[in-house]
Amino acid sequence: MASAAELLTTRERLKYAHEGSLTHDSIKIQERKAAEAEAVKKLDTVAAYYNLAAVSDPSVIQYTGFTPNAPRKGDPALLMPQGVAIYQGPVSGSAAITVNPLPGVILWELKVGEGDLSIESNWRPHVFNAGETMVVHGLTVDREHGFRVRGHNRSGAGPWSPPVTFFLK
Repeated sequence: MASAAELLTTRERLKYAHEGSLTHDSIKIQERKAAEAEAVKKLDTVAAYYNLAAVSDPSVIQYTGFTPNAPRKGDPALLMPQGVAIYQGPVSGSAAITVNPLPGVILWELKVGEGDLSIESNWRPHVFNAGETMVVHGLTVDREHGFRVRGHNRSGAGPWSPPVTFFLK
């Protein structure tokens, strides 16, 4: 992936090449095209990095402002997850979550809410690969929690399931 210093250098080179090409000098236009190609190549490495990061951490969108995984024509839109069920986890303060499989899902994004579920900041994100056991630890006991799930495929995220509440012991 291109470093910030490389991106800044490329930006400056592109800026000066663009200004030089305004004279309609064919050599300066070729330099501008070369600088554009270099910028595209470096920016593509950054985009690929964020797409990769988003597979394991979908909340990358929230803290970078980058929207990974532009929708692809070949991938179907995901449906809302069905059959979300919450069970007491293997240890106190844990919960096990199940959801009916959806075709095309490569990972599940789970959010666990505590307190007022209408406040988005009360929801904590968790990510699980499709087929992986979904168990969340470190939850407050003797308190009701909300759980919602959505699937991700190469096209991006599907819709959230309705919240399901569970009182943890």
